[in-house]
Formats: sequence, C-alpha cells, structure tokens
Amino acid sequence: MLHENTSMVAASSNVKSMSKRLELMRFIIRKHNQSYQAHIEDAILGIETISMSRLDGWENEICNTLKEKKILSQASVDFIKSPSYGDGGMAAAVRIVSNCKK
Repeated sequence: MLHENTSMVAASSNVKSMSKRLELMRFIIRKHNQSYQAHIEDAILGIETISMSRLDGWENEICNTLKEKKILSQASVDFIKSPSYGDGGMAAAVRIVSNCKK
C-alpha cells in the first residue's frame, strides 16, 4: 500500500513475519528519513529505555521466582539460557547470578 501511494504516511497491519515487519519498517524509515534524523537521539534513548525496562523485568522476575522457589516463565528461562549481549543482557545475567545465589 505504501509503495503504491507515496502520499500515505503510514498503514496498519498484523504483520507476523519478522522479515516483512522489518521490510515495512525500513520502508517507513527511508520515506521519513529527514524526520527520523531530526529525532535520532530521542529514538535511540527510547530504545535503550525499553530495553533496560525489559531486562529489569526479567531480572526481577527471575530473582523473585528463585527466592520464592517457584517456576520461571519460559521467556525468563530462554533469557537466562542465552542472555543478549548488545543491550545489557549479560550484565543483567551476572546480577541475577550474584543476587540469587544467596
């Protein structure tokens, strides 16, 4: 839709394919490149805020679950098995191990 009508700003869809989602995002970013460049700092800081919030959530869930001797969610199990590196995931994993081995 966006390719066919260049006057459109955005479209909504239920894109389930990550590659299609990234293709759509790439198109939107290129189309609005000047606007994004003007707000790049805010965008990067927003991504960092979301990332750290997600990590804090996992860290808190894992520590509380281990202290209460309950079962971890699958998302937390997946995270602790393979923490991400680029967004502070490894540091969160180290804090979890340090705080929860007591």
